[in-house]
Amino acid sequence: MAWIRGMLAVALVVTSVLLQLTVLPLLHLPGAVPNVVTITVIGIGFCAGSVRGAIVGFVAGMLVDLAPPSIATLGITALVLVLAGFAAGMFGEDPDRPLLLIIGFSSLTCALTVLVATLVGGIVGDPHITWSRVPGILLSELIYGAILAALIVPLIRWLWALVAPPTGR
Repeated sequence: MAWIRGMLAVALVVTSVLLQLTVLPLLHLPGAVPNVVTITVIGIGFCAGSVRGAIVGFVAGMLVDLAPPSIATLGITALVLVLAGFAAGMFGEDPDRPLLLIIGFSSLTCALTVLVATLVGGIVGDPHITWSRVPGILLSELIYGAILAALIVPLIRWLWALVAPPTGR
C-alpha cells in the first residue's frame, strides 16, 4: 500500500505546484502569492513522517525551482521545503495534536520558509532579492498560511487515511 500513498503524494504535489504557479498569481492577492506547495509539503510531512516529508519537500521544491516562470537560484526552494517537510514530520509524530496548533505551526513554517529562502538567496547573491518587501511578504504568508492550512492539512490527512487505512491488529 505504500505505492498508493506515494502516488497520492505525487498527485498532491503536482496539483499544488500547478495551482501555485498558474491560478493563484492571476488572483492578484495583496502581499505574496499564497504558498500552497509549502502547506501541501507540511500536510504530507504530518502524515508520512520526517524522512518522507523531506523527500516530498525536495521533489516539490525542485519542481517549483525548475518551472518556467522561476527566477530564483536553483535549489533554494528545494532546500527550504526539505526543512519544512522534515520539521512537519517531526511535529506530526503525535497524531492527537489539536488542529489549531497544526494551523499555527503551518502558518509559522510558511513564513519561515520565505525568510530562510530570502536569507539563503541573499547569501548566494541572488539579484532578485528585495529586502524592502520582506516584512509585507512575511505577514501575508502568515495569514495565507493559516487559511490554507485550515483547508488543506485536514484534506490531506483524510485522503492519507482513506488511501491506506491503518490495520487493526
